[in-house]
Amino acid sequence: MGLLKSLFARWRQINQAQVIRRAATVIDRVIWDVGINTLMAGTFVLDKSHRLRFCGMSIEHWPDVIASVPVSDIDEAILLRAIVATTPHDLTMREAHSARLAHAVVRELTSRSPALRAADAGAMSGQL
Repeated sequence: MGLLKSLFARWRQINQAQVIRRAATVIDRVIWDVGINTLMAGTFVLDKSHRLRFCGMSIEHWPDVIASVPVSDIDEAILLRAIVATTPHDLTMREAHSARLAHAVVRELTSRSPALRAADAGAMSGQL
């Protein structure tokens, strides 16, 4: 019965590790699809449903956002931009720095969101 409830539950439990994986996926996809400049000009947001989203521009106020962080404000993003500019074909190095940036995004969102801080100890209700 517990398995059926978990399969059909409207909300699933998420934690910071899942948010980090989502951030890494989004970072790689944005770099591949539209480039590093769009990534640097964008903002990661965490909405009321605890979904991590990327917007290709700076966001001051959005109605459903509980936390946001401009990518250009993160030190790891500057390093990633330098890596992509100097060695654009080195995928392993780019992936390593993308992972560092994903951790930094979650670190910054955690500092701005009590709900994400609560996920550090366990899981929180929401969707990615």
